[in-house]
Amino acid sequence: MSALINTKKALERRLVQNFPNTKVAFENINFNKPSEMYFEVQLVVLQPEDVVVGSKYYRERFSFQIFVVDLPNKGVFDAIDVAEQIRTIFDKGMFLQESDSRIHVLRTPRIESPEIVEQRLVVPVIIPVITEVYKD
Repeated sequence: MSALINTKKALERRLVQNFPNTKVAFENINFNKPSEMYFEVQLVVLQPEDVVVGSKYYRERFSFQIFVVDLPNKGVFDAIDVAEQIRTIFDKGMFLQESDSRIHVLRTPRIESPEIVEQRLVVPVIIPVITEVYKD
């Protein structure tokens, strides 16, 4: 299976397992926005890294973006607290194995400033991810 699919599956599974009571809007899947906090996720594919001269190994680079979406007019503390919890479960040094892909978080995830988008408070959590790819 491809490194992209393996990475997406592993990261989304980890999020859902750690927040079983929070609804998640996945990419390109119909979603009815609930009246409570929920997450929107996307996996952005970045330029791969060729860290060796040979052609048998490279690193796929991704930005796993989780948007904590909450109701407006109730302050930012709940959403920021959840963003911090997400940062903890995807902390620097964490790795996952999915099929033949080893997925690493090598940098501390970034929590961005809260903002109002479409009448909802949104706190982005940006997680830099590297997946090792070995070719036969």
